[in-house]
Amino acid sequence: MKFTLKQLRYFDAALRTGSIARAAEEMHISQSSITAALDLIEQSLGADLFRRIPAKGIVATRMGTEVGARVAGFLEQARVFESDLMSLAGDPTGTLRLACYAPTAPYVLPPILKRLAQYYPDIRIDLMEGDMAQISERLTNGTVDVALTYGTLTPQSQPFHPLFGAYPWVLLPSDWPEAQRASVDLRDIADRPMVLLDLPGTEPYFRSLFEAQGLRPNVVHSTKSSSVLRGLVAGQFGYSILNICGPNDRDGRTGYTARPMAGDPEAPAFGVAYAAPLKQSAMVQAMLSIGQNLTAEGGFDHLLMGPDR
Repeated sequence: MKFTLKQLRYFDAALRTGSIARAAEEMHISQSSITAALDLIEQSLGADLFRRIPAKGIVATRMGTEVGARVAGFLEQARVFESDLMSLAGDPTGTLRLACYAPTAPYVLPPILKRLAQYYPDIRIDLMEGDMAQISERLTNGTVDVALTYGTLTPQSQPFHPLFGAYPWVLLPSDWPEAQRASVDLRDIADRPMVLLDLPGTEPYFRSLFEAQGLRPNVVHSTKSSSVLRGLVAGQFGYSILNICGPNDRDGRTGYTARPMAGDPEAPAFGVAYAAPLKQSAMVQAMLSIGQNLTAEGGFDHLLMGPDR
């Protein structure tokens, strides 16, 4: 190979940023080093990979885009390879790109990150949030290594290890009479106004809970934010349904109260998904071990509300 790993990283930075200047800034080297790497790779392949546009930067040609995809894949493999080599001499080390389903992040991330820092201090976490569709896409395109998410939208090509089943429960304004019951039957509230968490994969699931009993929810508001959802319920705009129970959801002092859902509702599995090529990665195995140990210790039990909780 006529070019080095470092030069491939320069190429990748230029392609991602669309600018030699921005690539140089990101890589902390001179613009001339970026230009020299691009020229060498183009000469070696005998093809133009970029079009230089004065005052606007650089634009990849069709060939440049194809080469860029292969370079990005190779660099990802090199990153994992380097991390695994370093881990042979001791504990796992390197950067773990971790994604988390946004509505659950404030609740499931703290115990996991605390345990990772305690047992694997040499692993640096690059954290991202998103909805289930975004997380699945990022796993597929290699933007993240591991994700904490529901298995609902996780493709079969992405290994998924469940940590717990998250039973749905009902969030009610504290002064509603249903908030005083031990559990809430959907048949008693279906006609009441509902605030829906509207993210990819959530609406069909929540509606299916009603459809299983021949009911239709009366959705009056929808939001993509679980914080806004809680605020609307506290403001008595309606009830809602969630799967992860926050520390303030049960006591009623915030204007809303969590109650178990009566019957035997479907409990979607929440767990760890990861990119299939990383199955043997020391960092991925460390993440799986942390999650499984926390589950065995009951480390997520306080987040769950179901028939036996």
